[in-house]
Amino acid sequence: MRSIKIKSIKKRFPRQWILVAVDKIDETTTTPISGRLITHSASRQDVYRKLLSIKDRHNVLVEYTEDKFPKGHAAAF
Repeated sequence: MRSIKIKSIKKRFPRQWILVAVDKIDETTTTPISGRLITHSASRQDVYRKLLSIKDRHNVLVEYTEDKFPKGHAAAF
């Protein structure tokens, strides 16, 4: 699968959780720029199950594609 910009992946899969193998990062801000989509789902659990099957998890991104999380979800930093 080819590398795609993260913004494009987010637009293509609205209100979905995405798992991306990141291959390009903005070195200044450490923001992921592009990568290969591994999976997407409306269910966060489905994405995390797939994440657990990946051996090298160093450059992967799990993200919700909308600015507002679904009801019952929160983020901690």
